[in-house]
Amino acid sequence: MYRGNTRVSEKCVACYPRIEGKDPESGGQPMETRCMAACIGQIRMQGLVKMNNDGTWAEDRYNPLYYMVHVAKVALPLYPQFGTEPNGYYIPPRWVPRDYLKQMFGPGVDEAIERYSYPDRELLAVLQLFRRSNLIIDRYEIKEGEKIYEAELRGRKITMYNDTVIAYGQNGKEIFRTQVEEPVHVRPNKHANSI
Repeated sequence: MYRGNTRVSEKCVACYPRIEGKDPESGGQPMETRCMAACIGQIRMQGLVKMNNDGTWAEDRYNPLYYMVHVAKVALPLYPQFGTEPNGYYIPPRWVPRDYLKQMFGPGVDEAIERYSYPDRELLAVLQLFRRSNLIIDRYEIKEGEKIYEAELRGRKITMYNDTVIAYGQNGKEIFRTQVEEPVHVRPNKHANSI
């Protein structure tokens, strides 16, 4: 951004005090960057993954990012054919032409879209972690709940359970817990046309 009072253009520092847990607001825990925390669509998740000595991701089955990229395989790198090995992964959109998506994300697009279009119990629970906190989630745990919904979706049977997903920080302490079934709030009729 350009600062008018100093007449200097400044680059993003990736909010390193927040990510390192040194921001006064963080209580010593790693936090998401400001741009991630400001996302109003609840579609972003930032995190830290364990690395092997060769620079590849170490197996960390219950880290939500590891799960989305390496277990569920719904989060894909952008333009993998360029070999840039990005740190940003994306869940490809369903309504964009598939040839374009394959160019952008590579050959795993069809499987990724199929998987999140009909999410299994664990994927549905992990998706509830998005934007529930500005603290970086180190791992998650799922406590199974009761069956709340069963139907057919585009010719396939789907079942939904009201599982509770618990997010833990780098220090091993619980950050929050949330359920798969979100509460429904009905506004009273007297406010039907108000904004």
